[in-house]
Amino acid sequence: MTLTLSSLMSFLLAAKPRTVATPVAASSRNSSKRLRRLSLSCGGALLFSAAAMLVTPSATAAEFYDDSNILIPQMGTAGALGISVQREKAIGDFFLRTARANLPVIDDPVLNEYVTSLGNRLLSHADNVQFPFDFFVVKNNDLNASAFLGGKVVINTGLFNYASTEDEFASVLAHEISHVTQRHIARFVEKMTMANRLSTAGVVGSIVMAILNPAVGLAAMSTTMGASMQSGINFTRDNEYEADRIGITLLYRAGLNPQGMVDMFRYLNSQQGNINPAFTLLIDHPLSDVRMAEAQNRVAQFEHRPDSTNPDYQYARARVAVRYTMPDDEKSLRDFKQGLKHNARGYTEYYQNYALALVCYELKEYDEAAGYLRRLPQSQQSNLFVLDLFTDIDIARGQPQQAVARLQPFYKRTPRNQVIVANLASAYNENMQYSRARDLLVGYLRYKPKDVLALNLLATTYTKLKNQCDTLQTRGEVYALSAAYPQAMGMFNQALQTCTEMLTRERIKARVSELVTQRSFDESLLR
Repeated sequence: MTLTLSSLMSFLLAAKPRTVATPVAASSRNSSKRLRRLSLSCGGALLFSAAAMLVTPSATAAEFYDDSNILIPQMGTAGALGISVQREKAIGDFFLRTARANLPVIDDPVLNEYVTSLGNRLLSHADNVQFPFDFFVVKNNDLNASAFLGGKVVINTGLFNYASTEDEFASVLAHEISHVTQRHIARFVEKMTMANRLSTAGVVGSIVMAILNPAVGLAAMSTTMGASMQSGINFTRDNEYEADRIGITLLYRAGLNPQGMVDMFRYLNSQQGNINPAFTLLIDHPLSDVRMAEAQNRVAQFEHRPDSTNPDYQYARARVAVRYTMPDDEKSLRDFKQGLKHNARGYTEYYQNYALALVCYELKEYDEAAGYLRRLPQSQQSNLFVLDLFTDIDIARGQPQQAVARLQPFYKRTPRNQVIVANLASAYNENMQYSRARDLLVGYLRYKPKDVLALNLLATTYTKLKNQCDTLQTRGEVYALSAAYPQAMGMFNQALQTCTEMLTRERIKARVSELVTQRSFDESLLR
């Protein structure tokens, strides 16, 4: 787990996930597999990222016990060149658009809600949080998570398989959050900029290209940064120790068990022989005993806490295993189902029953799927993961009205919850209550205008209502969020030819002007 930009100085693990949550015959899904009703993915693959909790230099023990070297960044600037907070946020938004265009970003409402909720729980106890963070999940089975400028945190689906507890999983997020709040990434960019006499945009663009296209990007960075790369490696390694220290404190403040970071270190250390050979040139030091010992000593300063028993993490792991890790052919599903029934791997009741329900849903065994959900404790029947799957089952059975009745009371209590809104809108559409779906989504998008899943649902709803003007505008917004500017402009130009209201036409023209400016900004970073 490291800065995305320091992934150039780290490597990928090729170890098998821990067996406690690994489905039978686990593998990546075939790229031609169907899109799920509430889970839309962008194409591409995360080929270049980091698991750099393993990357450390040699160091004396004294360095680790001295808190004086924890840097407190100045508010508003990163260093001499002054990447302002505002510019950092803008660059982060650019990265998110580019990631959506090139990586298999998963817009799964319950996974998004879970990682965002956990991330915000940690952020509420962090110092120097200067902008909202975005946590998003990418379909990639490697153990990895990475942070970028502007609080953009990428989480591989593989991390759910490797991290056996919520505390271990949260330790990765805490580490990444600390990189951002300490302005490590902005400072790294400035260091590379000064060392190579390049523009900030040139350095950022090279880094993003390296993340999205390793074959091209690595060569470009080698040419661009050359001899200064080693100083950059050392610079980011120093930050790794600081992120460890702050991350451990953050875990404790948030009510989680900081031992999770030590446990994650130990697991990573046990897997150091399983390294992707393509990245061996980027490895200088493995995870050192000193670093693990320092983490353990730091954890010992806090009051002992038991591991988190949050059922949501078990549901999230099960969902990732069934929907994003294993093949969805019938044999694989039935083999996994049989293994779950025997529970030889010691699954929790939450994982076991939810995974069985998911598998049965995929096999179109809807009554059995609902039965497994009902086996969960009564307190879990209103859980978002459970409600989401009940909605899928209701709609698959041709009973959308039952889903509507189930979800409406929850919407009254939490009208801004993505899971409730997405499911209720889908149920309304299936029940041919298109106007209600439209009103629901329009209201939600005022609060969260960049929710791709909600925008796609709204575009579908407008199509059902035969409202071409708003359909075109909404699809244009979806394209814009993936930096697909020609397609976005095409949608808005068609809308100008279709829409008749003067105010709407003026609003479209203003939006096109904004996108022209945004495209110019993006291009300036990729020149």
